[in-house]
Amino acid sequence: QHGDVVGNNSSSEEKKVGITRTEWDVLIASSKQTPTFAQGLQTKCRPFEWYAESIHSELQSPTKVLKELALAEEEEKRKQQQQKQKDTLDTQRKDTKKEKGGVVQKKEEKATLTKEEKKGTTVAADNMSNDKDLSSSEQGDDDQNLDVPPPLQNNKVKLPSKSLSDANLAIIGKATPQDISYVDLISNKLPADLEHPHKGAQDEKGNWGYVYDETSLRQNPPPFQYDKLKKACKNHDAHYQMLTKKVFVDLEAHDAKEASGVKRDKIFCLVYTISSNHAAIPFIRETWGPKCDGFMVASNETDPALGTVNIPHEGPEEYNNIWQKVRSMWAYIYDHYYDKYDWFHIGGDDLYLLVENLRLYLESEEIQLAQNGGIHLPNGNETEQTPLFLGRRFAMQGNRKDIFISGGSGYTMNKAALKILVVKGLPNFMPHAKTFSEDSMVAKVLRRFGVEPYDTKDENGGERYMPFMPGHHLNYRMPKDPASDWYATYSIDIKIGLDHCAARSVAFHYVKDQSQKRLHAILYHLCPGDNKAKEINI
Repeated sequence: QHGDVVGNNSSSEEKKVGITRTEWDVLIASSKQTPTFAQGLQTKCRPFEWYAESIHSELQSPTKVLKELALAEEEEKRKQQQQKQKDTLDTQRKDTKKEKGGVVQKKEEKATLTKEEKKGTTVAADNMSNDKDLSSSEQGDDDQNLDVPPPLQNNKVKLPSKSLSDANLAIIGKATPQDISYVDLISNKLPADLEHPHKGAQDEKGNWGYVYDETSLRQNPPPFQYDKLKKACKNHDAHYQMLTKKVFVDLEAHDAKEASGVKRDKIFCLVYTISSNHAAIPFIRETWGPKCDGFMVASNETDPALGTVNIPHEGPEEYNNIWQKVRSMWAYIYDHYYDKYDWFHIGGDDLYLLVENLRLYLESEEIQLAQNGGIHLPNGNETEQTPLFLGRRFAMQGNRKDIFISGGSGYTMNKAALKILVVKGLPNFMPHAKTFSEDSMVAKVLRRFGVEPYDTKDENGGERYMPFMPGHHLNYRMPKDPASDWYATYSIDIKIGLDHCAARSVAFHYVKDQSQKRLHAILYHLCPGDNKAKEINI
């Protein structure tokens, strides 16, 4: 409706042809903030592409026109800023001359812009400073005393090279951008006064208030030792095939970014386990764990040598109460590490994470665009984020209106999503529930705030987060009756065979003990005779 009003407003001096995407998105965003905006109504808002193609028929190429419109808007703003700066400078010069009693003879045709200049020619900031109205003798000391405005900064909007998919635009459009400043929930309380999920951790002696050094593994990684290396590398099974024919760690791109000196996004990796499974942790510590900027293992027993931390929670320590365990884990991470990291990933003790690929994905234009609202790229000074909830999407019992992220290969949240979960979600939704399905519970809580699981497939439709081992995905075939298989029922538009996994996959599940080392050796070219090891300087 607004498009029709703006496009056909005959009362205005100059009839406007249409509206820009920015105006369109501002209208929708503003409407979402009004008290009368019905819950879920944003899903019925038409995208700008519809307006560009159906209402403003002159827009034959929406993507091209959107960029041109955005650039035109920025150019107009720049012109207005430059004109304002020039006017201010002229006024200051006149005032200064009057105060000193000097006589300044300015030529009127040079002191003001001509009508033609006002209609659209860009006056460069450099030319403004080179005003020839005053003779060198008249300027002299007077100009030195002027409070000249600083040069204009480059505030151009950064446009993406490729827009987000319509599906992902719809997903992030349901959430409201969040202020990502830290909200302190614990410092004004004594340890004895804290309640779950914010009671904190206990050291190996049972003392409360323990804060683990999450950087210790990265600073002091143990050596990789694998006495079964030759045998494991000779076995060219389905796991080996998937990791040598399709999936790889993009070490070349990783090394190039490291060498560039650009600031990298920091990732906190959180693993959950119990004391009876502590034997699985050394395999992670020798492989992918040290690649995380921050790493910690949440358990029911603190062991500094393993990096396990006892984080007590409401209810018993059992499989059917993992929801309460995860509530306390996320609260602990938020309370002590939130400001240090950009991203937070959680998974079980049989998770294998390809950290370089994960970091490159999180730093990609797509994800940076998504967490900046999906229209413009961030400039690095943002104080707000669109919450992102990343991982392998499953449809509960095949219901695509009830999508959650499989906890097997874990899920990744940005700061905005973690803050919503801990500050707004955990205290108010299902705080005392007892269940094993923590992954679906987290999705339910975030959904209350419009945060839906983001589709993390790559450009070819390959999945990045895998719920099984590599070979299982290579060999899996859809049954004739998908309803007969839970995986087929829960999966969303998956491909099969080599096409299933993204080349730059980020996580696999059910990778137990020695399999951690085997996958690591294959992916990082540690097998004897692997020539790629020399090419990439491993």
